[in-house]
Amino acid sequence: MGTAVRPAKTSPAPWDAFADVDVFVDAVLAELEAVAKEGTRPMRSGPKPPLTGAELRKAGMAIWCVNFGGMQWRAIGLLCGIPFGTLYGLFARWTRLGLWRRRLGRLHRDGRRACGDAPEPSAVVIDSRSCRSAPSCFDRGIDGGKKIKGVKIHVAVDKYGFP
Repeated sequence: MGTAVRPAKTSPAPWDAFADVDVFVDAVLAELEAVAKEGTRPMRSGPKPPLTGAELRKAGMAIWCVNFGGMQWRAIGLLCGIPFGTLYGLFARWTRLGLWRRRLGRLHRDGRRACGDAPEPSAVVIDSRSCRSAPSCFDRGIDGGKKIKGVKIHVAVDKYGFP
């Protein structure tokens, strides 16, 4: 009679978030070039020339640190040597241009292609739930079917869970 051999419990390798910074910055710079080729990127007016090359790359890394690591704008400005007003101005300008939305859409399409599907979903799953809200909340409706005072939240995802 043999004994059962159980494989050792192993966890996947830890995720190194800082290894992904270069990938993120390269993707953002490529997206900025695509926006510039489309002609939707307004030129910055002012006495100083816009950031280019290594300085633009450093600014992209600083914005990543603020958004991913939770650093403060003023602190990252001191650490990277770029004034925080410049960093925040870049982030705000790129947000107005829709850079982050374009990047997210491209990630969704690339993720679906990596799974072997078409870039755009052909069907979605829609679900909703009722969330209670405080009496002092501005938007306070009522879900008649469940008789819950609060707001109703809807979400639509494809089969991989991408919104």
